[in-house]
Amino acid sequence: MTENKNRSPAAHVPELAAILKAEHFPTGERAALKRMALDGPAPLAFHRFMLRHIDPPWHADVLIPAWRALLCALAIQRDGGFDPSRPLGQTLAEADFSEHRLERLLAAGGGTLRSLALRAARQIAAKGIAADWRQLAELLFSRDPEIRESVNRRIARDFYRTLQS
Repeated sequence: MTENKNRSPAAHVPELAAILKAEHFPTGERAALKRMALDGPAPLAFHRFMLRHIDPPWHADVLIPAWRALLCALAIQRDGGFDPSRPLGQTLAEADFSEHRLERLLAAGGGTLRSLALRAARQIAAKGIAADWRQLAELLFSRDPEIRESVNRRIARDFYRTLQS
């Protein structure tokens, strides 16, 4: 954990992706995070990971479902799968994510958003494409409608730019 305790969830992403891909990170822990369901009891690996790597101000119970979705999405990526130069919308287009699925993802909230976000992460992982997962974190943790709309616009813009190129 870094000394900056005011990092946003998105600011955690580069470090979390690096931790999950590190050779010394236990494969059993990574596997438990990959298999983690979005509801029901969380595996102990999730609680250990949260305590060790997520800044305490972000441990509120109301945020746990979003962390579960984000950590599972990161854990299923090959070699960490984090590339800050590859926007999420671009990556979704490259992974043949359908417009219909993108529309549902960007319109969803709550548990539906988390479920659709994890499906998108699985599709990207299946294609072996790295992405800027900070945008997924912004999508999952945004509570402000204006910020959420800004995130949606960036993802949609990058998606269509990639399809048109």
